[in-house]
Amino acid sequence: MAGSRGPTGRPRRRARARSVGVAALVAATVLVLPPGPAAATPPAAPADPAPPGNAVSRPDPAHAVLPPAALPPAAPVATGIAPVTYAPGARDAFGARRAHSPEPLRLVAVTWTGPAPDSVALRSTDAAGTWGAWTDLDPVGSQRDDPVPGAGPQRGGTDPIWVGDRTAVEVRAMRAGQPVTDQVQVVRIDPGLGSNDEAIGAMGSARGPAAPTYVTRAQWGADESMMSWPPETTPTVKAVTIHHTSESNDYSPADSPKIVRAIYAYHARTQEWGDIGYNALVDRYGTIYEGRAGGLDRAVVAAHAGGFNRETFGIAVMGNTSSTPPTPAAMDSVAALAAWKLGGLYRDPRQEVELTSAGGGTSRYPKGQTTTVPALFAHRDVGNTSCPGDAGYAQLEPLRAEVQQLIDQTATDVRTAWSAARAALGEPVRVESPTADGTGRSTDFEHGTVVWSPRTGAWPVTGAIAAHWRAAGAETSALGYPRSAEYDVPNGRQQDFEHGRLTWSRDTGAVASPA
Repeated sequence: MAGSRGPTGRPRRRARARSVGVAALVAATVLVLPPGPAAATPPAAPADPAPPGNAVSRPDPAHAVLPPAALPPAAPVATGIAPVTYAPGARDAFGARRAHSPEPLRLVAVTWTGPAPDSVALRSTDAAGTWGAWTDLDPVGSQRDDPVPGAGPQRGGTDPIWVGDRTAVEVRAMRAGQPVTDQVQVVRIDPGLGSNDEAIGAMGSARGPAAPTYVTRAQWGADESMMSWPPETTPTVKAVTIHHTSESNDYSPADSPKIVRAIYAYHARTQEWGDIGYNALVDRYGTIYEGRAGGLDRAVVAAHAGGFNRETFGIAVMGNTSSTPPTPAAMDSVAALAAWKLGGLYRDPRQEVELTSAGGGTSRYPKGQTTTVPALFAHRDVGNTSCPGDAGYAQLEPLRAEVQQLIDQTATDVRTAWSAARAALGEPVRVESPTADGTGRSTDFEHGTVVWSPRTGAWPVTGAIAAHWRAAGAETSALGYPRSAEYDVPNGRQQDFEHGRLTWSRDTGAVASPA
């Protein structure tokens, strides 16, 4: 049976087809291992002295954990933010005012200084000049958990909304039943034109919904001079948070990088967060965009769920899913990304995790209070917000089911070995990824690393022995991959590798010897 056609005119895939496409993506890019011997069960990790930061300091591999799109870096794109002047004229009973611009408005938001309005709504004209329906805008709040150094008086604002080439909007704001539109300001965010915009748009419209790549910050043209919030990490990621960006669903594939740049400018400059708030964004065509600086594979603190940014990873669906569900293409990529992040850190989407509020922002919980949520949850579960909208929220349980299916299909020997020594190794701090030589897999934990190859199986490497092995080049060194866990020897500990062994004692430290 022929499917219906989406807004772009392309055939709309039925939602159930997502499982096959996303399973293929995860298997091809992130989790599944080549066939190999079952991992032997390792003994408990040893207790030899560990130098500071022995697990977390493992060098990044030379390749990306998720493959970036085959695009060159774009030149940084300058963005502009400017107020839009209200037009003179009568107001309606709700104090609505019109704002006009001689240039296309692109992305707009409503901002204020001082007390926030109780409600803000905005509408724009269509291509024929007819006014559309009113859209209620949520206040974005201060989603950063920590004070912004050097920031001036807190400036409030709504989520931004994409209006494209339209040049007029109408806004109304109410407080305590009275119009306060004169106390709010419409701002226009011009995303500029990036050298990769058309290529990214063609990529998004030419392929199926399961995106096997992501668009890096350099590729979408991030102006890193705006990034004034240096990346900071937490020990692990416990959960993935789902958002929508609240703006219009009426955008083309080539508009998507423009929207990302405009949101970046609004968050970094107007809201003074110093960077884009989301760890990753997914457009309605299934294209994944790198958000917050610091690396998608790392536990980087972002500004997406005020009070709960630590130990969470925020994925934003680009568009408004208040009454319109996310597209199958977007859901494919969100499922793939969540399965990679949670599965690579050995968490299940329905697993209950405990998070502690840092307070502030839109948090529903005061600082220090804990709450329990599923490892895949919505912004509204912890914040005073409707995000990701009713239609988006209704997709959370089907999304959890699909992510769980993907994780179950891609269980790894590294996870099995970690499970046997979990008490000693601690929790994952980095998504499971290929080793530097490309033949194995590894995951870093709080107190060590588990390394797998098809020749040797999966084994933990910890402490001073791990530090020496890494300094020599890890699996690319003359020693190769580990083929045992550490074991006791007179006066110390020892571990076997493919081409030799490392022996540790208090007198000598770790010393390598050939097999």
